[in-house]
Amino acid sequence: RTMKLTGLKAELTESEIETILLTFTDANKAGNYAKESIAACVKAGLILGDDNGIKPKENITRAEVSVMVRRLLQQSNLI
Repeated sequence: RTMKLTGLKAELTESEIETILLTFTDANKAGNYAKESIAACVKAGLILGDDNGIKPKENITRAEVSVMVRRLLQQSNLI
């Protein structure tokens, strides 16, 4: 939702979503409702994953949120 507010677009086809998620060993643990959003964030460069994983079931740290917000603002040309 925030990507839309900032004007950052990451249009994806179904095959692109699957291809992006296949690069992460734990993507199958993500809920089906979240997979498109995860792939969009990866394509936009907001999340990179860690050790080939995105850890969809783990808590996110403040530091990770800070990095994602900075990347969002940079990719959106707002900073």
